[in-house]
Amino acid sequence: MRRLGRLGFRGRLITAMVALVVVVVLVIGALMAAYLFDDEKKRAVEQLDIGARVTQEVLQRRADLERSRLQVVVQDFGFLSAIASGDRATLISALDNHSERAGADLAVLLDTEGQVIASTVRLGRFPLPDGLLDRAGNGRELVAFRGTGYELLVVPVQAPGLRAWLVAGFRLDDALARIIAELSGTRVEFQTAMDDKASTFATFAASHLGGTREDVSDQRFFVRRIALGDSDPASDLHATLMVDRQASLQRYYQRAREIGLLVLAILVFAILVAMIIARTLSRPVRQLAEYARAIGRVHTGDADATPPRLRVGGELLQLRNTLRDTFTRLRDREAHIRHAATHDDVTGLANRIALLDALEERLVANQPCSLIGLRLNDLSRINDSLGLAFGDQVLTAVANRLREHWPTALVVARTGGREFLLLLERLSDAAQVDAARRLHRQLQTPLEIDHTSFTVRTSVVTLQLPDDAGTLNEFRRRVNLTFERAARSDDPVLRYRPGLDENHLRRLQIIGDLQGAIRQGQLAMHYQPKLDVSLGRLVQVEALVRWQHPSLGPVSPDEFISLAEQSGQIHDLTGHILQRVADDARGWIAQGLDIGIAINLSAKDLTWPALPGLVARTFADWPQPMSRITLEVTESALMDDPVRALETLAQLSALGVHLSVDDFGTGYSSLAQLRQLPVQELKIDKSFVLRLRSEPDDQLIVRFIIDMAHGLGLAVAAEGIEDLDSWHLLRGWGCNLAQGFALGRPMPAADLPGAAQTLHQQRANLTHNATENSG
Repeated sequence: MRRLGRLGFRGRLITAMVALVVVVVLVIGALMAAYLFDDEKKRAVEQLDIGARVTQEVLQRRADLERSRLQVVVQDFGFLSAIASGDRATLISALDNHSERAGADLAVLLDTEGQVIASTVRLGRFPLPDGLLDRAGNGRELVAFRGTGYELLVVPVQAPGLRAWLVAGFRLDDALARIIAELSGTRVEFQTAMDDKASTFATFAASHLGGTREDVSDQRFFVRRIALGDSDPASDLHATLMVDRQASLQRYYQRAREIGLLVLAILVFAILVAMIIARTLSRPVRQLAEYARAIGRVHTGDADATPPRLRVGGELLQLRNTLRDTFTRLRDREAHIRHAATHDDVTGLANRIALLDALEERLVANQPCSLIGLRLNDLSRINDSLGLAFGDQVLTAVANRLREHWPTALVVARTGGREFLLLLERLSDAAQVDAARRLHRQLQTPLEIDHTSFTVRTSVVTLQLPDDAGTLNEFRRRVNLTFERAARSDDPVLRYRPGLDENHLRRLQIIGDLQGAIRQGQLAMHYQPKLDVSLGRLVQVEALVRWQHPSLGPVSPDEFISLAEQSGQIHDLTGHILQRVADDARGWIAQGLDIGIAINLSAKDLTWPALPGLVARTFADWPQPMSRITLEVTESALMDDPVRALETLAQLSALGVHLSVDDFGTGYSSLAQLRQLPVQELKIDKSFVLRLRSEPDDQLIVRFIIDMAHGLGLAVAAEGIEDLDSWHLLRGWGCNLAQGFALGRPMPAADLPGAAQTLHQQRANLTHNATENSG
């Protein structure tokens, strides 16, 4: 059977037909020569032989038909799509539907390692014969499974490349036995070792034959049992053949004389016809098989498949034409898919995938190259004002200009909405800069769009690879960082600068670790004293947050607070700070320290509707009046969203807290807007106070702010007191509160009682020096 399976279609057809003819001739000759001596038994043996061969032939023919159906199934687009989806429910549904179409009684989908992916039946250990996957194109095995005989066929699923194996099982049932019986005149039954429903003659054969192939008989029957599935007679799967002895004798005696000579002539003629027919039929089938294999390789770019010229018509010609049309459609579709996967649909240039593939090849091959990147700064404005269609025309015009002026580029690609990248052979640093500036000048020349000259602003960046980026991840990240830097630069051409990536990674690490620092209590609160300028007495402290990062060391509040605003973590940070301040303040109030607290709010906090409720909950059991709490907001924060900020400030003011405008003098608020705010204090920015003693202009500004604030009924605080001369000037001008290193540095909450005592001791010196200075 295995040798027969290795033959081609023509060889199997000729062998089967000639073998059948030869067997018939030999049997007839033997019967005619020895019918007087042992005619009955030999006739029965002949018929059993015919039955056995017909059984194998029918099984083989059915296998060929079943295999052709399975080939259609595995090429079905829906079936391949179900496999590509990887969804088990979809796989089982598709497997069930397509196996039913192919007439299979069971179907199993295996991966390339032979493991079950999906099945139409619940399987234990699936009886997959050794080597069946290796013979998937022509292999066939007959096995016993769960008490029933099955014919197993394996077909590879390719889309493209070997993706899986489809194993289909076709039951050896009574209908098949009846077909064989009709063809051979021999009664057939299929049994397995687990079959407990065998007929009387099958039981008789099992008891007399055991594990042999010898024929047995009684007064009525000749019986033979043949093993199926392998060459072992003791196999679990058998076919039991039976010939009615009486009927055989009757047929022989009636027809032997009539057909003896006629049969001999017919058999000779049949051999000749079989050889001619087999040769004629096999040629177009073989040609179509080769053509079908060529179609199966279309995904590899094989476009040389030529449909065969057939001398026959009918179904074979129709099949040839169908295969030809299928090949044409597949080839066109594959070409379209390959082009769409690697090209931009607007400009026709290579896309990001094509560029990264080309760059990866050069990095792997250690071939240095230069990259010039281009971004259209005005594309968003063009799309908004002139429409997307006009924006596409701008992109196309830029792409055409790049093709025209850079024909020697390795790759010219559009890799983003407004981004183009050119991959060039390695240039020196100076030559690369010259090329980038030349590119910038070329694109500054007006574009002709709809007979109208149009100029776009561009930013150009350059990188040397692999010097500036040795991997694709580094390349993508550093190109984006350089473009971001170019957007803020006055120079239209910018080269990648080492260190940008590290700063970016530092920011990412800070953002990623900040939430953990909040939860784990890594943030520390420090407090800087604020003194009443007229009395020199400690009346308030400003809460300042500090972060000692485990690996980065001290992180500036300006840095991580800004990143918290960008990453959306600022509200969690604000809530944490409010709770820490409330806890610390309760502690020192319990020690008899009567001072207020000032807390800075972020610009994002003023647009947060939940802020007033959070403040109220945090200080619900506050032992002092709520007016001892001052919330400081920057002047610029008030200008980001004045309407929502005013609503939030009004709700905070209703709680009784004091509100202060921090960093006053650096923003852009008008006096009319300032008059509408429910604030009680202006805090002069330290940039006006640090050099107050030596800068007359700063003195003029500070005095004006103090007089203006008092005129509006507002208190004034000054920060940045670095020397006592500045303190005295502020006291003389009527400033209400002051803070700075000259008065006290930020300190932990535990150090505040001691600092308060020290400041109390210095109070007399401050007021005494002030008195002398004023006098």
